[in-house]
Amino acid sequence: MRISMAPIPNVRRLLLCACAVALLAACGTPPSRFYHLNATAPDAAQPRSGEGQRRVIGLDGVEIPGYLDRPELVLRAPGNRLVVMEFDRWGGPIDEMVTRTLLRNLEADLPGAEVVGLPLQRDFPLSQVVEVTLDRFDATEGGPAVLEARWRVFDQGGDRLRRLGHTAVQEPMAEAADPGAVADALSRTLARLAQDIASALR
Repeated sequence: MRISMAPIPNVRRLLLCACAVALLAACGTPPSRFYHLNATAPDAAQPRSGEGQRRVIGLDGVEIPGYLDRPELVLRAPGNRLVVMEFDRWGGPIDEMVTRTLLRNLEADLPGAEVVGLPLQRDFPLSQVVEVTLDRFDATEGGPAVLEARWRVFDQGGDRLRRLGHTAVQEPMAEAADPGAVADALSRTLARLAQDIASALR
């Protein structure tokens, strides 16, 4: 029984065509864009307390909703739909970025205190501890950026609950659905969250 085989040159031509199609598809993919969150600049007019009087406040890593635990920016759309912006991404893990930005905002709002991230690498005497959980941290396609958060403040190094709080804020966007405007507006919501927590810590 004879089995006919395609000539080798034809096989080579098919492989070359397949490679060319793959290269064209790769060239047609738009590049990813990366964004970060901005912290509030410290107020230079507010002097810091002396080292001997400074409080040390510990900030636990901020918990974020599962739908945000991804590199891409996420928008909300009508019909309870989430829109994942495939080529617009955060410049790092979003939970770490939120925690770092909130920490810097708290330092700006509490010039007499030092705010440190938890857990610490070594033993350090803490005056207070803050825990934050974000229930929402996103923007709608045509509307504002929204932050909804629950937070707790503990005294005595984290052993005694001092205050339970809830913050719900909205910030307008300079341009609807623009990724840069989304990152900027979300940064402002974190600044307002820090103000609420700082008021409880004073």
